[in-house]
Amino acid sequence: MPYIRSQARDDFETGTNSLKKVAKKVSYKSSPLKYEQKMLIFQSTIFLMSARIEEYSKVLIEKIIFNFRSKNALMSEIPENIRTKALIDNQLTHYRNFNHNPNERKLLEKISCEKEYYDILNPTNSFSNSIRANNILATNKYPSVKNLKILFFRLGINDIFNEVASKGQKDYKSQLESFLSVREAIAHQVPPTLTYQDVERHLENLTDLINKIDRVVYSHIVKTSGENYWE
Repeated sequence: MPYIRSQARDDFETGTNSLKKVAKKVSYKSSPLKYEQKMLIFQSTIFLMSARIEEYSKVLIEKIIFNFRSKNALMSEIPENIRTKALIDNQLTHYRNFNHNPNERKLLEKISCEKEYYDILNPTNSFSNSIRANNILATNKYPSVKNLKILFFRLGINDIFNEVASKGQKDYKSQLESFLSVREAIAHQVPPTLTYQDVERHLENLTDLINKIDRVVYSHIVKTSGENYWE
């Protein structure tokens, strides 16, 4: 079955190409900008790319959950980790409150087996409104290696970096860490000196990474749920 690109990937690449064109244009010797101004644009490009990776994950996951909801997917068609995370999110606060203030009566009322969110457990039930994109995104939106592993594990992919490395035969983890080290230096330290070639290399690495992530997630959703729930 041929791979179908997600809208999230298309949006990511459109934005990336736009940033690349600007960075390339100001890199020319004919550019009227001063060296310091060029550095600011190169550094801004790196900084904005971090947000674009974050937005890719957000849009992709929101679209997948939207498809499950709008097409009334059965629980059996939704990846197990998505359902389990939703169940945890509906109970965790109540257990935390119980640990702080052990009121058993209140806990039993909050996690009663009659609560609507337990419909997640029945594989023959239709989509549960207890499942939300935020169950997956939570506070793990920043595109670190750790957070991306967490996000895609919640979709049911055991290790996204092992999967993309297998597809692309590259160490994408190291490439992302290299990019993020530059991004962190711009944000919190003395900004590094960058050339257009540095910017271009990072942007091409990130475009390739998103390409492979998109393909891995596509294959996973099609295998687990069916192509109907992709795009």
